[in-house]
Amino acid sequence: MKRLLFSTMAFASVFAMAPAAHAVDFTPNDPEFTVRGDINDGTVSADFGRSGIAAGTFQDTFNFIIDQTGLASGTLSTNTTRLTSSTDLDILSVFINGFAATKTIVGNAEFFELNDVAIASGVPNQIVVNGFSRGNGSYAGTATFEPTAAVPEAGTWAIMLFGIGGIGASMRVRRRQAKIAFA
Repeated sequence: MKRLLFSTMAFASVFAMAPAAHAVDFTPNDPEFTVRGDINDGTVSADFGRSGIAAGTFQDTFNFIIDQTGLASGTLSTNTTRLTSSTDLDILSVFINGFAATKTIVGNAEFFELNDVAIASGVPNQIVVNGFSRGNGSYAGTATFEPTAAVPEAGTWAIMLFGIGGIGASMRVRRRQAKIAFA
């Protein structure tokens, strides 16, 4: 029991001595988060990222609301001239609305991508970047949004079906009249 208590205290003290993660929230029009396009109508694109990130773990959250329903896709990358140098940055994860991006490493570069994430109209959305900087790291990302066609409401469907039924009924009546006329 003593050994378990000692190991638990040792683990807790190491965890407590670890540097705290730096959490930063960004919104559109912050220098780190530029948005182009009309969030109310049409496509929207955004550039996001940060440079000069201090040593240690970090979490950057980019918050946004789009007043349209549609799909978003995005990429993020980081690069360094020499691994483990002060400009080296390890991206641990990237999420868009809770969906994880896929990571690819090519040489000294890390790339993340995620496609076709559903964006609901008028609700908060997030891009979350988690990483570890060795002192002066940076990353950059882009995101795009395309609106999708609106799905008609149940009442609209009922009116459309009633209209189609009415057209079918009128065509059927015309056929009967045409047969009677030629008989």
